[in-house]
Amino acid sequence: MNYIELSIKFESSFLHKDVLIFNLAEIGFESFQELENELKAFVPEDLYNQNSINTIKILCGSSTKTDVIFHESKNWNKEWESNFSPIEVNDKCIIRTSFHENKNYQFDVVINPAMTFGTGHHETTLLMAQALFKETITKANVLDMGTGTGVLAIICSKLNAKNILAIDIDPIAVQNTNDNLLLNRIDDVKVKEGDSSLIELNEYDFVLANINKNILLADLSTYSNSLRKGGKLMMSGFFNIDNEEILSEASKNGLNFVESKELNKWSLLILSK
Repeated sequence: MNYIELSIKFESSFLHKDVLIFNLAEIGFESFQELENELKAFVPEDLYNQNSINTIKILCGSSTKTDVIFHESKNWNKEWESNFSPIEVNDKCIIRTSFHENKNYQFDVVINPAMTFGTGHHETTLLMAQALFKETITKANVLDMGTGTGVLAIICSKLNAKNILAIDIDPIAVQNTNDNLLLNRIDDVKVKEGDSSLIELNEYDFVLANINKNILLADLSTYSNSLRKGGKLMMSGFFNIDNEEILSEASKNGLNFVESKELNKWSLLILSK
């Protein structure tokens, strides 16, 4: 999948990057990199249109400089290798690439990313990863929906989940997940290319969905139907101001609120059936 990067440069420190990020996320942008006087925003090529630039001008003023950069899939890995640094999930787990040193964490997760989303640097992936260590994953059936790099599926395998299915609509993500499973010597994760139509009913103890809000809302009934009684749905990929809307829709689908976590206004919701 090809991506469009918007490099948004501000004349001085811009105090409302969170508002800008929220509005760009609403129109399909998947990940963001915040610098001192710059914001980099990434969106799949097929979701990009002129409304993105209009949104920036409205929120930031017409003098803000915005560069549009096209990334072919084959160049994505090189782009992120230059910026990737190890992420400490907690005192037991680290996410790193194969060119970083293993510092003897109990859970050593190795990924070579082929895309921006799912590396662990984004708040939503980190929130999901941290939450997994507070759940009883051992012997659980797990669905990782929108797996990206496969990082959450890999963590679940290392936490001794019984069966794991990782699904992504992007063929590059599917290939990258398979590559990262090999790096971690994991052979118990099934990977499929597709959407929520691949999900089996009444099958999972945990459903992990780190996707944008609109997809989550559209697929909530499917996620609910796929959970066993007592199973948990863990969702991220949206801002805390979206919680009320998502929880309202979740309640209509037989899901009960368990817990929420936030990081830089990004949200994680945990629900049970």
